[in-house]
Amino acid sequence: MTVFVRENFKTIGEAVAAAKDGDTIVVSSGIYREKVYIKQKNLTLLGDGHVTITYDAGSGNPRPDGELYDTFTSATVTVEASAENFRAENIIFENNYNRENPDISVTQALAMSCGADAYFENCSFLGWQDTLYVNGKTKQYFKNCYIEGSVDFIFGDAGAVFDECHINCVRRGSYISAANTDKTSEYGLVFYKCSITANHGCDGIYLGRPWRAEYENVRSHTAFIECVYDFDDKPCGWLRWHAPEGMELDRIRYEEFGNTRPDGSAVSTAERAPFSREISRKEAAELCKKCLRKS
Repeated sequence: MTVFVRENFKTIGEAVAAAKDGDTIVVSSGIYREKVYIKQKNLTLLGDGHVTITYDAGSGNPRPDGELYDTFTSATVTVEASAENFRAENIIFENNYNRENPDISVTQALAMSCGADAYFENCSFLGWQDTLYVNGKTKQYFKNCYIEGSVDFIFGDAGAVFDECHINCVRRGSYISAANTDKTSEYGLVFYKCSITANHGCDGIYLGRPWRAEYENVRSHTAFIECVYDFDDKPCGWLRWHAPEGMELDRIRYEEFGNTRPDGSAVSTAERAPFSREISRKEAAELCKKCLRKS
């Protein structure tokens, strides 16, 4: 069944609460200030025009019930583990905490927490710290999406592919990714043919650092393949963060292949951290075969 927000329901939350497995929710143009929780299987959320779902919850700040938000409850939209095969198109997911008032203290503030297999196309994820949480050892795919943030703004243990997306850093010294990939997973965060940029004056960008690498089951994996780096990256590229000293090679899988600058020149990896590596064309092709969608 297809239902329409503004026609059948006033809010997205009301439409989602009433939806059944397999329904499609079409959202009319507008800015919707609400927190949304999605539980149904095979649910599709389609934006009809310019649609923004926004909220301003930040970790450590009070909830309406008087308790405090933490990192994970701060999300504007939460796709729960039960929401298998969730799909979203033409939607802007935003956490406005820190975005309009950068003078307030920085804290975790998620635009999206996705814990189910999912597909996103032509969507935007706007935030500051911890914008997009991909979690649950799931398979998630982002096609032609825009994602921005500063600290660890794409993070989690999912197998998440960013196919021809635009990734933008909004602060000096940003960390693009923070994977905590399980050791049994073939891949973690894969950026394929993405455009990676930074706002003016935002230099010293890191590609990533390993979240929860002190846990024995974590083998953080992040790969940048045939991307265009239009930003000032730190020569070392990556940080060890919580990886136990001397065990970086065991706990971290950081890879680059075929990345270029806007003028077409190759990105130098000569000074990269010793626990990262430039993989071969064959290895890159094998990784892409595992994780890229054919259509």
